[in-house]
Amino acid sequence: MSTTVTRHAHHPAHSVLQRWPTLAAVVFAMFVMFDGGTDLAPVLAAAALVYLGAALLGRRSSAWPLFFGTVVVITAGKLAERATDVGVDVTWVLLGFGVIGIGYAVGRAVIGHPFRVQPAVLAMAAYGAVAATAVVVAPTVGAVVVGSGLLAHAAWDLYHYRANTVVDRSLAEFCGVLDALLGLAVIGIACAAL
Repeated sequence: MSTTVTRHAHHPAHSVLQRWPTLAAVVFAMFVMFDGGTDLAPVLAAAALVYLGAALLGRRSSAWPLFFGTVVVITAGKLAERATDVGVDVTWVLLGFGVIGIGYAVGRAVIGHPFRVQPAVLAMAAYGAVAATAVVVAPTVGAVVVGSGLLAHAAWDLYHYRANTVVDRSLAEFCGVLDALLGLAVIGIACAAL
């Protein structure tokens, strides 16, 4: 009596569906760039804020709702700017939320109730400083600065994807691909403008 081993062939669509965060990131990056996405400081600030928020909440599952919240803030800021011609850079709003998060973490530590968010606090401070710098320098220099920051954040995403910590792996994959694509695109655009 012989035993027949049947291999289940995976349908190509199954492989594609497993990589949905990558596909979503590519589509989202195209949308951002099509929308005139050379001003990416808010994206960098939002990326850091999502990690800080998830660390503060202590729930990896909070990352996607936090991401969508930052998309709403960025979109509302852009729509308000277009409707009123008032130049309010939403980067400062996102960085303000970051400062509040950092203040909360530091406050807990001061009163003797620290929790493990130090890497996210430091990352928010570092990426926030890069985003703020990109806003205040000349546009071409700012594009290179924020593009470099996005590439560095893509490495941060890769680390968290592999470690499977702080945020859901799907968000780390999405954010890593998005950050890398946007970082390379904005640096390329800036260099072409020189």
